[in-house]
Amino acid sequence: MSTHLSLRILATATALFAAVVISNAPARATTIERVVSPGGIEAWLVREPSVPLIALDFAFKGGADQDAAAKPGVGYMATALLDDGAGDLDAKAFHQRLEEYAIELRFSTGRSHVLGSVRMLKERQEQGFELLRLALTAPRFDADAIERVRAQVLAGLRRATTSPNEIASRVWWKTAFPDHPYGRPTNGTLESVPQVSADDLKTYVRRVFARDTLKVSVVGDIDAVALGKILDAVFGALPAKAALNPVPTVTMQAMGRRIVVDLDVPQAVLSLGGVGLARKDPDFIAAFVVNHILGGGSFTSRLYDEIREKRGLAYGVYSYLLPMNNAALVMAGTATRADRAG
Repeated sequence: MSTHLSLRILATATALFAAVVISNAPARATTIERVVSPGGIEAWLVREPSVPLIALDFAFKGGADQDAAAKPGVGYMATALLDDGAGDLDAKAFHQRLEEYAIELRFSTGRSHVLGSVRMLKERQEQGFELLRLALTAPRFDADAIERVRAQVLAGLRRATTSPNEIASRVWWKTAFPDHPYGRPTNGTLESVPQVSADDLKTYVRRVFARDTLKVSVVGDIDAVALGKILDAVFGALPAKAALNPVPTVTMQAMGRRIVVDLDVPQAVLSLGGVGLARKDPDFIAAFVVNHILGGGSFTSRLYDEIREKRGLAYGVYSYLLPMNNAALVMAGTATRADRAG
């Protein structure tokens, strides 16, 4: 099968999968199955045999909060490089393999987690899961790949110095969490990124990627027995326990404070945040529904209705809950003309 045909089928299958799930939602409840592999790795499975697609999402505890205070950006660069060569495949060969088999592989680093996902046609699951295994257990971190990604990150950081959105975000986090890992930029700084070495990247992966903090969810045309074998094949060689640096639980600072950053641009960006609810809080799901009504429902939210539809003050506005490992927030934001920000 040609690459372009595979990609078209994957895109079509993804759209069809979404349509099937949506159309079936009122008719029957989704069945979520707990799966434990022979090696003891747990996952949550929603089996959907009507579409020949498999999607696996996973997370490890410990994200940018595991970067050294003097060297933020290590975790960000590490995850950016996981698909730039692994095992006996260099960056070019690895990406060619992904394209050849129409496999979508993604990694990212948040403040308190590393996230990853793989999407593939059922007939390509052997190749997809093998590439995921290599990326997690045998990343190469070749010198040329490191320098290429470093240049990309530095270019993004330079652009951020003039971006109202980036400036607002960085000021908010630094003010809310001074002297705490959450207050540092996840993608590093212009000073720290040039100092990140291959040893830093390898050490980060060894400390953070471990089975004891792993969370996995799978949706698609796969059964529990097959998934159990795949879990052991993909994740079984990872260390049993992570070696995470302790991160103190913290409450955001500067509540009630308004900070204005002067920038000579016609638009004002507003970033707002306050104390939210932890994911384990018994009221979290109720809060999730309340936030959906307030600002999480996109075109149906009350914020959208009041600020855009009724008053025409902004093109878009949003709010969301952000439960992290050591803090919980409720966030909101919008952008508007500078003379209408008040």
